[in-house]
Amino acid sequence: MSLKLSGEANAEELATLDRLLGDHPEWNARLEAMGEWWTHAAPGSPRLKKGAMQRHLQRLNQSEHLPSRGPRRRRFFLFALGIAASLAGFSFFAYQWQSTSKKPAPAPVATNSVSTKPGSKSKIQLPDGTQVWLNADSRLVYSESFTGAAREVQLCGEAYFDVVKDHRHPFIIHTNAINVLVLGTTLNVRSYANEKNTEAVLIHGSVEVTLNSDPAKKILMKPNDKLVVKNDSRPRLSTPGKPVSSTTEAPRVSLLKAHYKDKDSIATEVLWVKNKLAFDKESLESVALKMERWFNVKVNITEDALKQTEYSGVFEEEALPQVMEALRLTGTFHYSIRRRVVTIRP
Repeated sequence: MSLKLSGEANAEELATLDRLLGDHPEWNARLEAMGEWWTHAAPGSPRLKKGAMQRHLQRLNQSEHLPSRGPRRRRFFLFALGIAASLAGFSFFAYQWQSTSKKPAPAPVATNSVSTKPGSKSKIQLPDGTQVWLNADSRLVYSESFTGAAREVQLCGEAYFDVVKDHRHPFIIHTNAINVLVLGTTLNVRSYANEKNTEAVLIHGSVEVTLNSDPAKKILMKPNDKLVVKNDSRPRLSTPGKPVSSTTEAPRVSLLKAHYKDKDSIATEVLWVKNKLAFDKESLESVALKMERWFNVKVNITEDALKQTEYSGVFEEEALPQVMEALRLTGTFHYSIRRRVVTIRP
């Protein structure tokens, strides 16, 4: 970037920069800011720019005396050093501009945070028109202006997104385990801190998912794909039709298919948007977490053996006692409800 700003970058270096920005669209905003500082910082003080450029070139020249293991390795080192020097120059200009002009530093980017409590849901519209349904006990953070090279949000919990198409400004959903790059689509992302898995279900369009534990790995999803990532695991991809042997470790990353109860219904994973509480062959432990958020209660399971029993069902407008009674009739447990605490026992 420093070579481009100074007009010294050749065609190969410019192509490399374009390719890097294509792979990392989230860098665009920062590099645009660097360009703005380079062009407008310290107006009327070209000496500052010249001095900074001279120091930048000195850094590059000094690198010629460092040991090298071949032209490609040295070339890469020079490119990386150029980026570091550019960042140093950017900091220098920021300091000098503030010192000479006596103007206040730019205000930090304002953010909005939308949260839901257990037992409640919310629907919001982002500044670009994207519709977001936020499930219980969830939080969504995004910039107030929602401008820049990419439209980025941070999700903790579960949300259903209907993203407005804008190919020039990709929509990126950040969670603790994955980042989802969207151009315009409908999808559901589930990422609760106290759950074992992070899930993404694509309804329409296409998305590209990267794993925080392995950013180089990119997973392309098609409509009705369901991605499951174990939160406490390293990436290892499994696809339908290729089961993992029982003697090996369970797959860390699984690409499955969304489940539909009926031919024309929506996916079970997103029925919550229609105010339906759904379980699809889920362990009682997972069911308990869903009910805690849905009804704003605490669910205690007294025996570990009960936690792995699987349950399925769809409930619409049923109260907590009705749901518990239906589960009891299909399972092998007893329960009690006292105030806001549910106890499940053999």
